[in-house]
Amino acid sequence: MPFDREDLSEELDEALEVQAGSEGTDGQAGADGAKPADGEGSSASQAKTEDEGLLGVVRDAAPAKKPDAAAASPAEGAETGDKPGEGAPKQPDNENYSDVPFNKHPRFRQLLSERNANKGDAEKYRQVDTFIRDNGMTAQEAADLLTVGAMAKTNPAKAWELARPWVENLLKACGEVLSPDLQQAVQEGRMTQEAAYEVSRSRASVAAMEASRGFEERRRQEQSQTEHARSITTAAEDWETDRRARDPNYDTKLELIHREIAWRHHNGDVPKTPQEVKAQLDDAYKAVNAALKPPATPPAAAPGRQAPPRTATKPVTGGSVAGGNAKPAPRSMLEVVQQAAG
Repeated sequence: MPFDREDLSEELDEALEVQAGSEGTDGQAGADGAKPADGEGSSASQAKTEDEGLLGVVRDAAPAKKPDAAAASPAEGAETGDKPGEGAPKQPDNENYSDVPFNKHPRFRQLLSERNANKGDAEKYRQVDTFIRDNGMTAQEAADLLTVGAMAKTNPAKAWELARPWVENLLKACGEVLSPDLQQAVQEGRMTQEAAYEVSRSRASVAAMEASRGFEERRRQEQSQTEHARSITTAAEDWETDRRARDPNYDTKLELIHREIAWRHHNGDVPKTPQEVKAQLDDAYKAVNAALKPPATPPAAAPGRQAPPRTATKPVTGGSVAGGNAKPAPRSMLEVVQQAAG
């Protein structure tokens, strides 16, 4: 229903007339003093009711006031806006790693990626090193062969200069160069050149087999020594791990245990098996505990039983000591000097 201003004006006029009439009646009643008190109460309640009805009509008829959008926007922005510092990016905590979970920290991610990138290079180096050691080569020999291979691509003359001594030794090792005795036999006609080469190759094959057996034997010995050293180290680490788990004060005794072990090794007591390692560590541990053990305290008296009181000894005054050698106590400085002079 559309809002009608004329109806609102008529209702306001009627309400004002009613209010004016009630005020006139109240004034006259107060001046004359003739009407009873209950009449005044009924007039006042009627005027109050009419006023409330008028206010209700005005409240219902008037359109609701909308809040000013321009005025409300700053308040809304103040309420819904971000708190100071929320939008600023957080600096990574590279000391305590407390800003994010450790496995998601940028520094941890960086180290992990670097580890993965270097893992392939480390594996390749390990393979090359294993190949060199397994075939009995030295690092210098491997470097020389790589240098010759590289020079063959760019400077063949230099490569041949470097490789020639190695090739000559290789020809002798495989029997393709006749030894002096075979050369003399060929020159004297006692052996043909083909037969001499057959003998030379046969000698080289036997020498190669002997060298291979010697190399395998040395490699087995080296592997055995490496495994033995590893077993000794593992036994010591296992003993230390077990002892640290059972003794909360182990770390405070560690330096003393190391000194004890070093002293025994200096005196020639070096264990040769894992069992001997553990036995020596046990002995050193017991020796350190005995050195750190506090002195035993005397046993306390049993409850209810007390030691008998000691009788006080009173000094003896006066009299003389048997033999008559005791001198009386000096009573003045003069007597002190006289006794000292004899």
